[in-house]
Amino acid sequence: MSEDQFDVVVVGAGLSGLSAARRLQKRNSQLSVLVLEARDRVGGRTVSEKLPAANGVDQWDMGGQWVSSSQTHVMELIRELGVEVFPQYTEGKKVHHMGGPHAKISTYSSSIPSYSPLVLLDFSQILWRIDSLTKTISVEDPMSSPNAELYDSMTLYTFMEKHIWTTQIKEEIALCSRIVFGLEASQVSFLYFLMYSAAAGGTLRLLETTPGSGQEFRVKGGTQQLSEKLVEQIGAERVRLGAGVTTICQDSENIKVTTSAGRVTCKAVIVACPSNLSG
Repeated sequence: MSEDQFDVVVVGAGLSGLSAARRLQKRNSQLSVLVLEARDRVGGRTVSEKLPAANGVDQWDMGGQWVSSSQTHVMELIRELGVEVFPQYTEGKKVHHMGGPHAKISTYSSSIPSYSPLVLLDFSQILWRIDSLTKTISVEDPMSSPNAELYDSMTLYTFMEKHIWTTQIKEEIALCSRIVFGLEASQVSFLYFLMYSAAAGGTLRLLETTPGSGQEFRVKGGTQQLSEKLVEQIGAERVRLGAGVTTICQDSENIKVTTSAGRVTCKAVIVACPSNLSG
């Protein structure tokens, strides 16, 4: 089993891991940095593929695809890399499909799907309830917030089951949990959900296309190119694909990182992959 020595090993070649590697190199060009990625590509939750389009073939985002003017770090990175953004198009008919492959597909033209009066009332009351709670949360120190331990002891699913009346709204929020966090509602701490919403300025801000909201802009050419351009700056030789990390062991002298493609040693490790993977 091969074993190389580095100053820092970064686990995960998504935007977080590659940005961390680039920042380390900028601060100290003498540091030896290695990025390990289990997949055969960089980009993590962002992946862009060429698919048929109206004028031939175009790049389509199959994973994370939106950025916002309120997300200052990624917008700064986009400017640095010389990439363009464009506003999310919202005019016309929208398609809503929820509840599995055999569920009914509906269309609507307003900002939210067409609900019955009862479902709309349920939607309004749960948004009001959640947004009222987010105003009590400290984004800088969530555990100092009122009832923090109580909220952290329950999941988003627990809260939904207690306070949502209709099946449709439960399904909608469960779907939003998968989209925003990549986790089931039963896997998300309710305190974390409140902190995340508070940091965004409200729950709807995570999902709307209005200025400063989470789905304000798309990236011209796809979001995966941000990671690909970061690799160009870091150096492709410093990124190892197909090297899924299985164990990280630390002793008094160094850290041993074992992967599916061999083992490396280093002085520090940055784990930059989603919580459901790093666990």
